[in-house]
Amino acid sequence: MKALKIIGVILIILLAIFLIVPLFLANQVTISEHVMIKAKSATLFNQVNTLQNWDNWSPFHKADTAMTTEYSGPEKGVGSTMSWQSKTMGDGSLVIAVSTPYTYIKSDLLFKPEQGAAIDEWFFEPQDEVVEVTWTTTLIDLDYPMGRYMGLMAKTMMKPFMTSGLKTLKEYCEALPVPADITLVDVESVPSLSIMDAATVDNIGELLGKNYGLIMEYMKAKKIDVAGIPYAVYYNWDPDGVIHLRAAIPVATEVQGKGVVEYFELPATKAVFAKHVGGHDTGATHEAIGEYISDFGIETGDFVWEVYVIDSMSEPDESKWETDIYYPIK
Repeated sequence: MKALKIIGVILIILLAIFLIVPLFLANQVTISEHVMIKAKSATLFNQVNTLQNWDNWSPFHKADTAMTTEYSGPEKGVGSTMSWQSKTMGDGSLVIAVSTPYTYIKSDLLFKPEQGAAIDEWFFEPQDEVVEVTWTTTLIDLDYPMGRYMGLMAKTMMKPFMTSGLKTLKEYCEALPVPADITLVDVESVPSLSIMDAATVDNIGELLGKNYGLIMEYMKAKKIDVAGIPYAVYYNWDPDGVIHLRAAIPVATEVQGKGVVEYFELPATKAVFAKHVGGHDTGATHEAIGEYISDFGIETGDFVWEVYVIDSMSEPDESKWETDIYYPIK
């Protein structure tokens, strides 16, 4: 009987300790890991901001290859949603709540059924030639008492996943081609002589060469000086059809054209700008500009132009060719 009383007292004391300890534990826990990655902020940002890109590096997908994932809402950014079902990782959802290119992403995490909630945050801080990427998860509203005990174990459980994810993100992004730097610039108006024409993708180079030649012949006949680098204005892009474009050569002031050679003035504007170095296949740079425009919600005009700073006429090595690309902002 006495032994039973002692056991009872011990159980009461243990229960009291079990119930009292969580009173002093926080109802939220933050776990954070970081890594230095030699890649552009835009590249890293879009690996996180576009939820379907998580397949490229996510430690959770790697931990359970049988996990089923569904995406809803916008393709990327605020409102983009990822929901998953997993026998080993549990079920849950993630919704992007804040997306600030190319510096910060905040998402709301919900673990089902009623296993709690969390805030997922990403910070991208450029430092010289690398970007410091910080991944932070904050478990919030931890229930008393079990949730708070789970909070104690969260760091031990979560850190290996976060470390693994950042390591894979680093390896993946550092292996990708380095995109061009994209900035906003102010452009002054450019008086020019030009020829408006149309071509298919395969014939653009030949057509521009012919039309630049016609413009130069006219300028030579009229003793008009060249005042800048030749450029081309593209009014549409149809890889399978007809592309409308304008070959143009800058002049010092407004001059009269004749026949197909006409005066044209590129308007002063603010533009999204990128410098493409390499061959004339500028597709990847245009795609990067398009992503930048989408990320920042920029509204652009109905044409783009390319300035052929260095090309085959002056440099045989195409790796040294330079094309400056501009998207005017409305």
